Parts: sequence; C-alpha cells; structure tokens
Amino acid sequence: MAWHFRQSFTIVPGLRLNLSKSGLSASIGGAPFTLNVGSRGITGTTSIPGTGISSSQHFSIGDEHSSDAPASYNAGPAAVILPVLVPTPCPEPTTSINTSPIEEIHSASTELLTSVTLKQLKEFIQTAYRQQEEISFDLDKAQDQKLRTQDRYESWERGFLFKRLFTKAFAKRKDVFETETARVDELEQQLKLSKISTYIEIEGEQADLYYRLRDQFAALSDCAAIWDVKTRQATDKFHERTTANTKIMRERVRFELATCDLIEWEQKVPHLQNAKGGDMYLYPGFILYRAAREAFSLIEYHDAPGEVTAISFQEENGVPTDSQVIGQTWAKANKDGSRDRRFADNYQIPIARYGCLALKSEHGLWEEFHFSNVEKLVNFANALNAFTSSYERVANG
Repeated sequence: MAWHFRQSFTIVPGLRLNLSKSGLSASIGGAPFTLNVGSRGITGTTSIPGTGISSSQHFSIGDEHSSDAPASYNAGPAAVILPVLVPTPCPEPTTSINTSPIEEIHSASTELLTSVTLKQLKEFIQTAYRQQEEISFDLDKAQDQKLRTQDRYESWERGFLFKRLFTKAFAKRKDVFETETARVDELEQQLKLSKISTYIEIEGEQADLYYRLRDQFAALSDCAAIWDVKTRQATDKFHERTTANTKIMRERVRFELATCDLIEWEQKVPHLQNAKGGDMYLYPGFILYRAAREAFSLIEYHDAPGEVTAISFQEENGVPTDSQVIGQTWAKANKDGSRDRRFADNYQIPIARYGCLALKSEHGLWEEFHFSNVEKLVNFANALNAFTSSYERVANG
C-alpha cells in the first residue's frame, strides 16, 4: 500500500515472548527477517518464504557486562519475617530540630534500570511507541481539519442555491472534504499497524506459577491499606520523647490488576502504583517500570532482589481493619516507654503489625511499600519466589 499523506511510516512487526524453564526469549518480526533475543544474545534470521532457505547470524550482548552477574543472587523477595526498627509517621513540626539526615527512597532514572539482556527489547518497544505518538498527534489534527471541511461542504450540500450558483466552489469544497476524510482513514490505518501485536507464550510450569502469583497479588491488593514509603529518618528520642527508632514519610497507593499501553496483551497483569517514581507492571519474564510515557525500563525478576519483613508501627492515623494491634505506647514517652507526665494532654498510640516489601538492586531500583496485612504479603512473596525460581536467569552474553 502506498502512503499518500504520511510517508515516514514503518509497519511494526509482531512481538512473540516465550517464557520457559530456560528463561525468557523474544522474537521480533517474521519471515523474511526475524530477530530473536534470548539467553545467548541476539540472533538475526533471514529466510526466503516457501523455499526452506534461511541464514542466521549471532550477535553477543556486550562482553563488558559478562562478568557483572553475581555468583549468587536473591531470586525475588525473600519471604522471611524479621523484627526491624520501630517506625512512626512524621510528626507535626516541633520546636526541637532533628539533625539526622533524611534518607529519600526512590529508584534511579529509567535509563539505568533496564537489565542488559532486555535493552534490545526495550528499544523495539520504545521505537514503536514513539511512532504511535507521532501518528496520534497527526490524527488528532487531521480529525479537526476533517470536521471543519465537513461543515463547510455540508452547509452548501444541504442547501439549494449556493451549490447551483457556485458549482466550481462547491466541487472544491467537496474535494477538500473527501481528501481530509481519506487522510483520517489512512492515519487510522497507520496507527493500527504501528501497534505491537504481542503474543506471550508461557510453558506449563511457569504458566501455573505466574497465574498463582497473579492470584496472590490480587489478594494482596485487597489490603485495607498500602503505603509507598518516601523518606526515612532516625528519631531524636530525647527531644521528641518517643520510643520509635525511625520516622517515615509515606503515601497511600493502590495495587490492582491492569494493562499497560506499551505492551498490548489480552491478560491483565499486577500493577504496583508508585507515589514517587515509576509504576511497576509484573509481566511474565520481566518487570516493566514506567515513569512517564516514553520513560520506562524492563527489569529481569532476578535483577530485582527484595526482602519481606514484619514491622511494628506506631500508628497515629487509625489502624486498618485487617491489621493486628500488638501493643500500646505513649505519644510522649520516657526512655523506658512509660508515660511522660509532663504533658497533660498525653495519649496512647496503638502499635500495629505491618508487612514491608523492599525492592533494591545494584542497577538503582529502590522501592519500599508497607501493607496492613502481613500474611497476604508473605503469600505473595512466596508465590513470587516460586515463579522466579522456576526459570533460569538470562545470561549476559
């Protein structure tokens, strides 16, 4: 098909992802040329349809990264419940000044987060998305222009006098309207052809474990409260009159099963909302970290080690309905935890038991979330561990 209105257009080939015990592989395109990204690097295959004749060439992923893979790694969050320091929400400002440094919890830029073995796949998705954005912009303008020319044409076409007195002008209005209609039709077709047709094939064992992971995530999403941890700071126990070791700044977020427009797949995937950085989508074989429309990363599960812990939290904002209260403390407490009687309006604070999920990698991923229900978080972590452990880490070259 010849493109008359927007010649700078490339039909986007299909994307086929396969997850098996040996790891994730991706096939881009089809005959006569297919690009395969897998555990041994990149292979380009050229074939002549109908002849059985083909030729392949292997391209290793940069050797400078070949020694980066650690001898051992944590395959996903470890479902180990450990006691940790007692945090408390950031209090209202007081006359005392806490000089302890504030630690900001956030991930690095999306340029740094992508796993080495997934960079080619990211570039393919990014190129296709940019073309979609360009075509969508052109289509919006063309649709506006079509409406204007349609109004001008139909205002005469519905009448009796002008189209008979000014036949040439009427014919021109009709021609302009038909041209703009054709432009819109063509751009709509180009937009359809620029979308990545994605097929994800998961082998039996990995499919069962992935869908179990998704089920446990759905249950985790039903927690009465989920918070994104934004900052952490050591308390000044003496001046703040608290028994807490740490105070944090947090924000409520929502987890849900959802889709991402970067990868068109008929299945919904776990979506982790992030209050201070990129949202995360858990696809089979990789985590999609989306900070903005074009700013995203693809991260291997094996490159995103994590830890699950149970924490005791001094909750001043109301304990969620599905949380366990494990004790009480005072808003103003002495060193031994007893009530500081110098404060007449002193009151008790419940201590709740929450779950904490921390994801931290050597490439800059650093996210922490708190959950009101510890058991649901442990079940999710166990499912994630089982899924990640079911297939091999993709080699660097």
